[in-house]
Amino acid sequence: MVKSRGMSGLPTQPAPAPAYPSAGAAAETPGAADRLARLQAVTARLARAQTVAEVARVAVTTGANAVGADAAVIASLTPDRRMLHVQDTVGYDDAAVAAYATFGLDDALPAADAARTGEPVVIASDRELRERYPNLTTTDEERVHVALPLFGHGRTVGALGFSWVGSQPAALGDLSFLETVAQQVGSTLDRARLYDASIETAQTLQRTLLPAQLPVVPGLEIAARYQPLDDSAVVGGDFYDVFRRGDQQTYGLSIGDVSGKGVEAASLTALARHTIRAASRRSGSPASVLADLNDAVLADDRQDRYMTVAHLVLRPEQMVTHVTLSLGGHPLPLLRTADRAVRTVGRPGTAVGLLDRGQWHEDNLSLAAGNVLVLYTDGLTDVRSPETGELAGDLLADVLAASDATDAETLADELLNAVLAFAGGARRDDMALLVLYPA
Repeated sequence: MVKSRGMSGLPTQPAPAPAYPSAGAAAETPGAADRLARLQAVTARLARAQTVAEVARVAVTTGANAVGADAAVIASLTPDRRMLHVQDTVGYDDAAVAAYATFGLDDALPAADAARTGEPVVIASDRELRERYPNLTTTDEERVHVALPLFGHGRTVGALGFSWVGSQPAALGDLSFLETVAQQVGSTLDRARLYDASIETAQTLQRTLLPAQLPVVPGLEIAARYQPLDDSAVVGGDFYDVFRRGDQQTYGLSIGDVSGKGVEAASLTALARHTIRAASRRSGSPASVLADLNDAVLADDRQDRYMTVAHLVLRPEQMVTHVTLSLGGHPLPLLRTADRAVRTVGRPGTAVGLLDRGQWHEDNLSLAAGNVLVLYTDGLTDVRSPETGELAGDLLADVLAASDATDAETLADELLNAVLAFAGGARRDDMALLVLYPA
């Protein structure tokens, strides 16, 4: 038997029975109370949806149930407003969904017509489908198709389609109800498109605040990990950087946690990275770099802007890397020695941006075979166990001491995964991690 094609030209396949009576049920037109309950179910689910994918899933599941449809599809306009991209379907053949994943606004398809004209397209029989869309195949199983335009802020944002088995589904007795469902989906889809765009913008901005690639430091493997608080549209406040200094013989390494989130945090992170790099070219002292950074943050003239920072100068030599470390209110790094003992290194200093004159100390150490240095932000130590409520505490040190990892990348994964597992996957703050492993 030849499969029928629905509002977007997709062959249908058997779909799960809807929660509400479907077309074949010679049904009586639902009463006002019943329609209101169905609409409320759609609205409630849409209110919890944030992304386009989440909205699309609600539209083709809860939305289809609300109108008693056997199959549903939702497509959104591409940014150039020339194409429609299918976001989700239910009740359609998977191969056909892939074939019709994107189609033109001028294509001879019910969904394209609805989006282009801004008017519902109702196909009441297979005969009508053949007449209006001769390129679409039909079947001896009578189906009804409806394509509805989706609007957001007065303009078309996509199309929503439903199909029913049978000649006169009860849903068609009240086309305005279908349009009301589409109205709810359209406005939420428009909001979700903005949300997705803001996430993409935030992620792009976040990437610009972190080095795209770490430089190769002779004799040393460096692995970096970054985990934002969540996948939302908020730029995090943690950063790290590794760069060759002006003398070409040494390298600078920084890790920090700035106050706030979002655009303010991004601007402060950019200021920190730029200032640290510039100051490193003028001075060989990590403590003086933090002093210059402190002056730059205070001169920025905005209140409540501060950060914790660890800044290191790396001087590679044959078989050993000499490290000079200065801390500005940042958690003490962890050093694992050749005998697998783990201890903290460095001395606490003043957080950057709080006082006109802070105190920043310098400590020296050497990394040779068997040593590992781990720097991190407090997001990795402030997580809590969902079972006991306890803080991670010495978890990083314990994992570092027990690890048999033989390279920086593997060890970084072990440390981060151990923290996430301890917290049940939840995060209380951004997380940044640097592992220095003598090669």
